[in-house]
Parts: sequence; structure tokens; C-alpha cells
Amino acid sequence: MMAILIAAAATVAASPPPPAPLPALHRGEARSVMESQLATPPRTSADAGLDPDEADAVYRRYIGSIGQTIAPDQGNGPR
Repeated sequence: MMAILIAAAATVAASPPPPAPLPALHRGEARSVMESQLATPPRTSADAGLDPDEADAVYRRYIGSIGQTIAPDQGNGPR
């Protein structure tokens, strides 16, 4: 039993260190939107739906984005 523990400790000690963390990625518009959404309190059941103006804006942006492609991390999606 002791030999197994010593062998396991030797294996851990001999393993290479983990790779260095990757550099911080560019803070794009999508990340900023997600962070602001996570920072706001959740809607209550009374106001869980969208206002008509909000629903219309979402609908127009969704319909307008169909068929459009943008380069990844470009930072300016379809408007």
C-alpha cells in the first residue's frame, strides 16, 4: 500500500506543470451584453414578458439578421 502511495506521489511530482493561461480575449460587444445582463436582477413574474417596444426591436433585429454573416470577433453585428 505504501509503495502505491509513493509511486503516485512520484508520478504527480514528475508531471509537467499546467500550461500558462491564455491572454485575455478582446472584449467584444456580445461579451459586454452578456455581462450587463448577468449583472441586472432577474425579472419578476409580473414583468417577465417583454414590453411591446422591446419585442418589436428583438423581432426586427432577428428578421434583419437572417442571411447576414459577419466575421467572428468583428464587434459589429447586423443592425
